[in-house]
Amino acid sequence: MATTSRGILLISDITGYTEFLGSSELEHAQDSLRSLLKLLIDHTNPPLTISRLEGDSVISYSLEGSFRQGQTIVEMIERTYVDFRHALETMVLNTTCTCNACRNIPNLDLKFFVHYGSFVLEPLHSYTELIGTDVNLVHRLTKNSVAEKTDTKAYVLYTQVAVDKLGIHEIAQSMTKHVETVESIGDVHVYVQDMHPVWEEERSRSTMSVQPGDAVVTIEKDFPVSPLIMWDFVTGPEYKAIIAGSKTARVDYKGNGRIGEGAIYYCAHNASTARHMIADWRPPDEYSYTTDPFLGINSLTTIRLSPTAEGTRVSILVGEPTGGLWIVRMTLRLVLRPVLLRGLAKNLQNLHQRIEVELEEGGVVQPFAASVPAEEVGKAIRESLNIQ
Repeated sequence: MATTSRGILLISDITGYTEFLGSSELEHAQDSLRSLLKLLIDHTNPPLTISRLEGDSVISYSLEGSFRQGQTIVEMIERTYVDFRHALETMVLNTTCTCNACRNIPNLDLKFFVHYGSFVLEPLHSYTELIGTDVNLVHRLTKNSVAEKTDTKAYVLYTQVAVDKLGIHEIAQSMTKHVETVESIGDVHVYVQDMHPVWEEERSRSTMSVQPGDAVVTIEKDFPVSPLIMWDFVTGPEYKAIIAGSKTARVDYKGNGRIGEGAIYYCAHNASTARHMIADWRPPDEYSYTTDPFLGINSLTTIRLSPTAEGTRVSILVGEPTGGLWIVRMTLRLVLRPVLLRGLAKNLQNLHQRIEVELEEGGVVQPFAASVPAEEVGKAIRESLNIQ
């Protein structure tokens, strides 16, 4: 008997191709769509699992409790959209073809639909089918009046229940409230996030991070969970305390309910509290922070995540001291470097042990990344372009 699961349902949907193509342009359209679908597939990582492809859409799910912070799924979707837009720009720059399929690449866009509910996982051939009323609802929400009523063409639609379960009420306050009427269900209250401002903001951002060649201290350790799951472990206050070697940690000054640039981690030690002030925030890859100046001297620290065959490599890079007197900077560098190396190595080992315990106790949902066979990608493309 099939078991009913609960969790997040996500549909990522490419729009803008089928209505204008002639038969002579289908080859170019297939190449572009294949690249974009591959991008969506590559960005759908644990704790998300791909259920199937449906035309130019990727349908995925995550089981309840997989995302430890609702902010993480918001930022994962934003990152996917930004990389999608970068891919479109690259396609435009790399082609001189004037056919409609190639000229219309800049008009392609992306929509996301996020819902929380119950579903049954039914293995079928090379994919897992999602079955249930909530699955039907999120599919029906893809046909909506958002663009007509809000003039928003690229967006994320979060249902009210998804916002509640993810705990992103503060983040949702900056979104547009909307109501969709679904036949046989009634009014569905949703929040709509316009993605174009996300793209424009990303284009204007500058990076502030410590590069390997500039670090005076570098510590690395491998962890047996995926980067997206590991991001929650290096940013959640409870685990930030372990990395910082403090008794507790809390975060404050969150803009729109988010941890990010300008937020501050307060890490409480025995007789003092250290402030880690976030200077750069690039989920789920890295974030950088400064600490309170000591004798007028400060430095930048970057925590960076890199995927490995078995999970994620966490690197902590401490930059050159800046400010204050030169002789004091050099003295601190010589004295503190071995202390930092020992302390950070110990803290990462403690974090590793904590994660191992949670894995053993079932506190971490660690699904395998679902592979999508090439023939399934080809089938989805032909379906999307109405190729018989």
